[in-house]
Amino acid sequence: MTKKFIAGVLASIALLPQLAFAWGADGHQTVGAIADNMLADTKAGSKVKNLLGTRTLEQISVWADCAKGISPEKDFAYTVTGRFAECQPFENPEDIQAFADFVRRNNNACNPGADEETCHKQYHYTDISLQHDHYKTGFAGTNDHDIVNAIQATIAVLRGQKAPAPFNIKDEREALMLLTHYVGDIHQPLHVGSIFLDADGKIINPDDKGLDKTTNTIGGNALQCPCGNLHSLWDDLPQNFKRGRMNDFLTKKAKTIAKETAPTEQWAVLWADDAIRNARIVFAGAQFSERTPNVKGNNWSIALPLAYERTMAQVKEESLTKAGAHLAQLLQTIWPD
Repeated sequence: MTKKFIAGVLASIALLPQLAFAWGADGHQTVGAIADNMLADTKAGSKVKNLLGTRTLEQISVWADCAKGISPEKDFAYTVTGRFAECQPFENPEDIQAFADFVRRNNNACNPGADEETCHKQYHYTDISLQHDHYKTGFAGTNDHDIVNAIQATIAVLRGQKAPAPFNIKDEREALMLLTHYVGDIHQPLHVGSIFLDADGKIINPDDKGLDKTTNTIGGNALQCPCGNLHSLWDDLPQNFKRGRMNDFLTKKAKTIAKETAPTEQWAVLWADDAIRNARIVFAGAQFSERTPNVKGNNWSIALPLAYERTMAQVKEESLTKAGAHLAQLLQTIWPD
């Protein structure tokens, strides 16, 4: 590792106290808040209120993550009470039952492997190799229940159709809560684009010779830096985005984003393509170490280039703005004025 790259990492880490959680709770809530603002006084906004009652898109944007608190191995009990502030509004018997019902219906219908997550957790992402410039089901890291197909399934339900297998979506309300979260997820570059490395830390293309799961960095989760892992770093946002401080500013920007002209069924694919392009920015100039096996799988160290935190801030702002705009535009297309 060169002194330049070490300096780059240290410079980035020095600035990390300015960052805080976001594509955890704050980021998803930002996406929901932008859409809430854009849907004010529209038919789609009224439909949202009819489905959600007193709750808003901002408030329910974390529902799909909070549902991960259900433990199938413990008779589908909710096991994280009080641990996450964003989930506390749902920690009542009625909402916990809704979580458990959703997880039961979407636990193993996708036939997860012994080393794979329960199905509903797999709905949140895909892992497209950065050698590709577009998404296509069939590429290594994709499947029929990944984030692109999950969004398409929720759209089908909101249009009065049945969700395709293996998805089991109860009704329009559940579909709306899931869609709000998934649209946020697909705009996080590392929920779509991934890098695949061999044991020496060299970039490989898994579609050349077939997927070897030990080469997948899992959207940056297996890439370690002094700040933790790369995926968590990209889930965070600048401090000034927290608690909705940037919502009005981002809403103004979101209103300038042009609506997709392709058929609605293609929008998730186009968003995934955009996320792949941003994922290339995520990894531009990075260097990787040899693979280090551990009890949880394989890990590599990543060295980040200079001024990396500035790149992150720019991509995150753009991605959150587009996510909020795209969610509002999609709902207005489903429920036009």
